[in-house]
Amino acid sequence: MSGPYKISLPFYSALVLAALYGQQVFADETGRDLSGVIGIGLSSAPEFSGSDEDETSIIPIIDLTWRDRYFLNERGLGFYALRNSGPQNLSLGFSVGYDFNERLAEDDARLTGLRDVEAGAFISAHMEFQVGVAAVELEINHGISSDGHEGTRAIVGAEFGRTVGERLQLSAKPFLVWSDASYASAFYGVSGQEAAASSFTAYDAGSGFERVGIELQASYSLTPRTGLFVSVEHSQLLGDAKDSPISFDNAQTGISTGVFFRF
Repeated sequence: MSGPYKISLPFYSALVLAALYGQQVFADETGRDLSGVIGIGLSSAPEFSGSDEDETSIIPIIDLTWRDRYFLNERGLGFYALRNSGPQNLSLGFSVGYDFNERLAEDDARLTGLRDVEAGAFISAHMEFQVGVAAVELEINHGISSDGHEGTRAIVGAEFGRTVGERLQLSAKPFLVWSDASYASAFYGVSGQEAAASSFTAYDAGSGFERVGIELQASYSLTPRTGLFVSVEHSQLLGDAKDSPISFDNAQTGISTGVFFRF
């Protein structure tokens, strides 16, 4: 849950596919070095966090695991220190990836005078484990690009899935996002210098819960290895993010759909 705007659909579409193949492991895949899902989709999501205008784009779907230890997915390139360990199937991973979440003045004329917050690299740690029927996920990521936000976010979610018949899979994942002051200031704050150059008054955005939301997913298997998916994510900005003059719409909704291939 990325995953919460420009990053939202690519981030969480990969999670959608991770859930799809993770819940359907084929017997003939046992022992394979490389396994996972690839595909392509179409997404419509807010131009930036807090935007009231949507952007439509083509998104690649990549979620690969090598020898059950190394991965390439929405979190980037990384490795598992633990993988499906113990009765709760505990997994712990670390990665380096690319954060597509950005806010550019060219996205909206109202942003003129504000500095651009560009996409950039980030480092991430995540933990996953099973609690009853829920797959709980906790992720902490930190931006490391000087032109980006250089902030830290923590995302916690719980996914509930169900199989209907032999082909249809449904899931719902509520999530909550916390961000530190660096992240909040970059995306929701207005410095004195920016206030002088723009139509906004100065605004200090601090750390706290940034948003709460839910992601609904559905996939339909056309064959044992191919299928279609659709994902709808809706979130509500909270706290300083909600009150920011740059947040033109506090309700953020994204939709993605596409085709995937398991191997």
